[in-house]
Parts: sequence; structure tokens; C-alpha cells
Amino acid sequence: MHAYVDQVDFSSVNQTSKTAFLDALRIFLGSFRLPGEAQKIDRLMEKFAQRYCQIYSDGIFASADAAYVVAYSIIMLTTDLHNAQVKNKITKDGFIRMTRGINDNKDLPRDFVEAIYDAVATEEIKLSTVH
Repeated sequence: MHAYVDQVDFSSVNQTSKTAFLDALRIFLGSFRLPGEAQKIDRLMEKFAQRYCQIYSDGIFASADAAYVVAYSIIMLTTDLHNAQVKNKITKDGFIRMTRGINDNKDLPRDFVEAIYDAVATEEIKLSTVH
């Protein structure tokens, strides 16, 4: 898994975009079929976050741990907003509250978190169906 993640090409990501992290995650998740087990998803998000922070030092994340929490939160947000079985959808304010204090006990920039919410709400993250 580590070797695979290390070879994912994020060169098409526009690093000046507020959604650069989300765009990289979309590329990553579009390249394989996400397993259904939470523990495996957890490990994949952790490795993605480490790789992202290794490649890009955009100043948003204090650590790879913060990037990992945001990546996992994005997976949860996607499921929440785009699954018809979820009746009470998370609001933008709820998502902002969910991500408070995760960046070395500090908040992420509000415009960054809002941009992620808006982008996921507008366009669901498409997961690969390839096994």
C-alpha cells in the first residue's frame, strides 16, 4: 500500500486553489476501489495525508495528523451529504465545528474548511469501481 500511495501522481493539482487538498484526495480515491472496512480506510487516509504533507508544504496543516483528520472527515462528509439514507445532513457550520481544534489544537482557516464543504456538497467524490 505504501509503495502504491507513493506513486500516485498529484502533479495536476493546482496548489493555489483552496480545494487543493480535496483535489488531491479526489485523484487518490479515483485510482482504486476503497475498501469497506473502517480500519483499512483509516490506514489509507493516514498514508495519503503523510504523502500529501511530504509533497506539499502549503502551510495549512501543522502536521500530517491534521491532514489525516481532514481526509477522514471528507470521507464522512461525502457519505453524509450524498447518501439518501442519511436524513439529517451535516450543515456547513456543523462541518466547521467538526474540524475545530484539529490542527495542533488550532482551527484550520475557515475559508479552507468552507471551500471543502462547498465543493463536496456540489460534487460528490467519485470512488473507483475497479477492484
